[in-house]
This record gives sequence, C-alpha cells and structure tokens, in this order.
Amino acid sequence: MASKNEIAALLRKYEEILRLRRLAAAGDKQDPRRALAALALEFPGALRETDALSLAELEHRIDALRDVDGARQPSARWMDAITAFHALARGALSAKAWLRGRRKPDEETIRGFALVAATLSHGADASAWKDDLARLADPPRGRVTDLVFERLAWQLGIELEEAKHLVFGHRLHAPLD
Repeated sequence: MASKNEIAALLRKYEEILRLRRLAAAGDKQDPRRALAALALEFPGALRETDALSLAELEHRIDALRDVDGARQPSARWMDAITAFHALARGALSAKAWLRGRRKPDEETIRGFALVAATLSHGADASAWKDDLARLADPPRGRVTDLVFERLAWQLGIELEEAKHLVFGHRLHAPLD
C-alpha cells in the first residue's frame, strides 16, 4: 500500500501535469522542457501520462488522490502500482547509468555497485537492483522498462499484462481497483 508521502508525491505529480497541460492549452509560450525534465526524473513514465491522459482524467486522478491524502479512503490498486512503478524505474535507471554501458558486469562490478548504490541518485531505489545488475545491463529487447514491469508484476503478485494495465493502460473510471 502506498504511504502517505507517496500519495502526496503522486498528487503533486498529477497537479504538475495538469498545470503544464493547462498552460499549453492556453497558448503559453514558456518552454516547458525544464519542468518536464524534472517531472521525468522524479517520476519516470510521467511524460507518457502527460501526453496520454485527458484533462478530465487528470482531474479525476487528482480528486481520487486528494481523497486518499485526506484519509477519506485507502489507496487504490492503481495508486499502489504507479507508486511502485516509479520507484522501480528510478532505481533501474540510476543503476543502469552507474553501469555506464557495461553489458556483462562481473562479480567485482556487482560488489562495487552494492558498496555505492545507496549514494547514487535515488540510492534506495537503485539498491533494489543489486541482485539483478546483469539483466539490467542487458535488458530484454534492450528495454529497461520490460524489467521494471516484470519486477512490478512479481512484487504485486499479478500478471505482467495486469501490471502494465494498472500503470498505463486504463482509465481510473474503470473498475480495476
């Protein structure tokens, strides 16, 4: 279950996406790249949501998160899945960056990672990948996201397609939680 801090972070993410979308819709000429880069760094996958979610859907998610943040209801499965997805993706990307292109990390590299992982950006999230560095170094289809979804499905005890669906493939209004 997502913590109060994680729910607050998701709420902040969707409020920022909504803000950026409203500015764009109003014809604002400011360059949003800095704000989008910050969003993507903290919430990998958020740019996809920025492009894919309607304004109504963003408002609906914000309302649902505010209800949870105000303790009027427990977190929904989609909230827990998205929170876990962001943490896994942050960690995977941080660990992958540390590998700097090494495709087959040896035991010494893996030990070195274990020693420094906590000091990396998103260190706690990166540390979670210490036992899977070899797969992260050379992910299936060359996509780190595939490993993230695989791990998310395992962590939540659900099928891979359901994990993908909870994170990116459904509208909140659907009865999935």
